[in-house]
Parts: sequence; structure tokens; C-alpha cells
Amino acid sequence: MEEREFLQLLLELEDLGSKKTKIYSRLLTDAALASEMEARAKRHDERKLAIEKLLYGKTVKKAKDGGMSAMNKKGE
Repeated sequence: MEEREFLQLLLELEDLGSKKTKIYSRLLTDAALASEMEARAKRHDERKLAIEKLLYGKTVKKAKDGGMSAMNKKGE
């Protein structure tokens, strides 16, 4: 596997991890667990930004309009 392919795979996995932990943080009723999930989501986002910088030389700006469905279609 090439380095670029590997970084793209890592980027996708970090994005998925971020999305899942954000969802869990909103669904959990235990405040301590919800807070931990928020912290994990933040760490996923930080790693995602670092990987984007390695891949593209800069961070990719997110679209502000369209919500989650528009973000999911970004790679198509």
C-alpha cells in the first residue's frame, strides 16, 4: 500500500471515529461518559486535521451549508 493510500485510509477512519463518538456523546445519559466521548471526538478531529495536512499540505475547509449529508458526499 502506498503512503498516500494509507494516509487516505487513516483519514477516512478518523472521520468515521469522529462521527461515531459525536453521536454517542449525544446519546449517552451518563454525563461522565458523554464528556469522555466528546473528548474522544475532539482527539479524532485533531488527528484528522494532522492527516489532512500531511496529505494536502494544508487543512481542507468544510462547507458550512448543507449539513451532514452534504459532508458525506464530499468525497464522491
